[in-house]
Amino acid sequence: MGWIDSHCHILDEAFDDLDQVIARIKAQDISRCMIVCCYGHEYERALALSQADKRFKVAVGIHPSDVKNLTDDIWEQFYTYAHKIEVTAIGEIGLDYYWDKDNKEQQKAIFIKQIELAKSLHKPIIIHSRDAMQDTYDILKQYDVKGVMHCYSGSKEIAKEFVKLGYYISLGGPVTFKNAHEPKEVAKIVPLERLLIETDCPYLTPEPFRGKRNEPAYVVYTGKKICELRAIAEEEFKQQLVCNFDELFK
Repeated sequence: MGWIDSHCHILDEAFDDLDQVIARIKAQDISRCMIVCCYGHEYERALALSQADKRFKVAVGIHPSDVKNLTDDIWEQFYTYAHKIEVTAIGEIGLDYYWDKDNKEQQKAIFIKQIELAKSLHKPIIIHSRDAMQDTYDILKQYDVKGVMHCYSGSKEIAKEFVKLGYYISLGGPVTFKNAHEPKEVAKIVPLERLLIETDCPYLTPEPFRGKRNEPAYVVYTGKKICELRAIAEEEFKQQLVCNFDELFK
């Protein structure tokens, strides 16, 4: 049973060596890999990769940082691809008050619009929340949809509340950072059946590669760190992660 990467951006321009990146995914036995597409030019390439290799799944969404540039044409392209059976999830979607504080209401409106679309399509959502945990929670508790808190950066207390709503918590490279106490606490308290791991590559590279470009093969270091924190066997954790991924994105 291989590791999983529940969130990666391997179609980002940082990956001009995609063939080698995919070769390392296979070499590290990454058995599930969610390609998250935030831009229309990525959609067809992602679908082609998923058709060529079943380990790849595809999500499409309007990122909160792109809401200010949203046009009817961008929405229509997203809307069309969201309906495709090959698209497994809607995301990443959500709220980001770190980069954008002046359009909070617009962000909320587009977030809700995408949640309602996902609900109508019976597809899970992949949630981006930065400096906006309370507003994110207040919106999500109004909707009965499945989803994952991607690259979770909140407290262990609110993580428990998201789990109560039925959400998965996904942890990335920061859990490996020496002084990242909160992610480590979250890694310890989230029920195993609600935990996922990811890279969010090319960002948030785990130790020992911190500062370099991230890629799916490095998810192994995040997984191993969580096994260490929870004192569980790697094989047990890998099996649970695959079950969680398949249950959410089936």
